[in-house]
Amino acid sequence: MASHDSLIHLHCGDASAVVHRRSGLPGSVRICRDSPAVGPWTPDALQLPGLRAAWWGLPEDEAPVRVALEDLGGAAEPVLWFGPDPWEQACLLWLLAELPDGSLADLVPLDRSVAQTPPAALPGLFVQRTLLEEETLAQARDLWSGFLEGGWGALAGCGLTALPWLARALARLAEDHPAEGPGRTRTQIRGLLDQGVRELPALMAGLRKLEDPRHGAWYGDRFVAKMVESMEARLG
Repeated sequence: MASHDSLIHLHCGDASAVVHRRSGLPGSVRICRDSPAVGPWTPDALQLPGLRAAWWGLPEDEAPVRVALEDLGGAAEPVLWFGPDPWEQACLLWLLAELPDGSLADLVPLDRSVAQTPPAALPGLFVQRTLLEEETLAQARDLWSGFLEGGWGALAGCGLTALPWLARALARLAEDHPAEGPGRTRTQIRGLLDQGVRELPALMAGLRKLEDPRHGAWYGDRFVAKMVESMEARLG
């Protein structure tokens, strides 16, 4: 096991990183600020920032920066902190698939996002981390290839034993990408709009009640605002 000086903690989102930095755990923190759970994706690393920036409505120089993975492996020990919601699980799958060959990674057991966890609880969770075997990493790469080829809808019913929340997350993501018709999230947003729920905070409150109580509306208010804008543009 690597020394504490070489620990690199990978988190999904700045809110989780803030909690981690208050925990007193040694090592450095890297943050993934985007997730393939929503919007278009490409395996082309050069095109990805522009694609994501355009979809989020950001200038290209403000696109979410890809978390650095190239230097992991060897003496560096990546520690993965990813909660059960589809946003974080999709991000976890992406990172596992892109770890350098020969890398070993530790998975911290979480039943909620780090952002929803008291900082004092993190050292105890860290002690419970488990090493992911190469077989799991190979299976993750296969699943990621399946996503790149067929989208999330192609992974309905899939999962990995070593990643306890992945199957549930993939099933939920598949619901947003059916073979025909609008996906679950868009249908839920449309239903609330038809009920007269227009303000974003009220929409988010309504959507939270329709999702798993472990995480609620996992896609965030920026995504919902984007969906509402696209629906209103079609009607207009």
